[in-house]
Amino acid sequence: MHEVTLSGRVERVLLAACAGDALGAATEGMHPDEIVEVFGGPVMMLSPPPPKAPFALGLAPGSLTDDATQMLVMARMLVELDRAPTLADAVEGLMTWADDEEMFRRFAGPTTRLAVERLRGGTPPLEVATPDVYSCTFGTSNGAAMRAPAAGCARIGDLAGAAELACLLAAPTHNTQIAYEGAGAVAAAVAAGLGGTSGGVSAIIDAGLDGASLGAAQAPVSGRLTGGVGVKRRLALAAEIGERFAGDMDGAVRELTEVIGNGVAMAEAVPHAFGLVAAAEGDPWKAIVAAVNGGNDSDTIAMIAGAIAAAWWPDDAVPTGIANTVKTVNDLDLAPVAAGLVALGKAGKAR
Repeated sequence: MHEVTLSGRVERVLLAACAGDALGAATEGMHPDEIVEVFGGPVMMLSPPPPKAPFALGLAPGSLTDDATQMLVMARMLVELDRAPTLADAVEGLMTWADDEEMFRRFAGPTTRLAVERLRGGTPPLEVATPDVYSCTFGTSNGAAMRAPAAGCARIGDLAGAAELACLLAAPTHNTQIAYEGAGAVAAAVAAGLGGTSGGVSAIIDAGLDGASLGAAQAPVSGRLTGGVGVKRRLALAAEIGERFAGDMDGAVRELTEVIGNGVAMAEAVPHAFGLVAAAEGDPWKAIVAAVNGGNDSDTIAMIAGAIAAAWWPDDAVPTGIANTVKTVNDLDLAPVAAGLVALGKAGKAR
């Protein structure tokens, strides 16, 4: 273990999120048994996506998907502003991400794809995330959680501010209380860890639960209510499972998948990620690998779990070889972004 600056710790969070996304891209949509059969065992290295890969087929091992790229676009947007961000800024960040047509075509999720298409068609941003009919599916997937680590890194130590900012970044596409709960949980856990909160796994879970409550409170202010499962209750249940299976990652993945799920729904992906962090006893790499080999929405869950755990972990979160490959393949220079996010908190620009 070696001492690093706060900026260095933020860079670790961003890198863990990117590595989880890249590693999970090859196993997305698969069943755990299929992963073992196709790859010859658990996936612990960056691998080419198999022939039946639904989204990442043909991409070089280490390539990022929508998860980490949305996070990075929003992080860079926040750093470049010289004032508090607005909904218009979040929309601009989203549309900047969608300008990469290959990324958008391959990876845009169900809610994000429809929202971007409506924005391109001229629908006012305040109307985009609220459909014309009642819907319990639009705006309840996990896209808001993809952007949330950026909010946590921009509001270090400020759980309420992190959750509020995460909801703002979510609002162009995912403005339901379900999405806000998940985004708030992720952002608050990252903000608390980077802020020096102590207490181990229980503190990580507490921060996530607090963030979920803070996120839900934003829905009547800037979003809407819809039917669906409560993320906070699911998170608490997932944490109990993770703690019960502490050190047994295979058992944790099986139980979390059966009880919580590991699909694209916010109420599955975010609680599952917290459950894996608990089972891994806070170790980011163990949580990432477990998510990757759980299949289904593996890249998103690995990205979220990696970011959360890395914010609390005292050492590097990702093996050096994998980290270097991800940075090289995607031409990433995360140090300036990390420094800019830290500066935001000090200057109050993100407020």
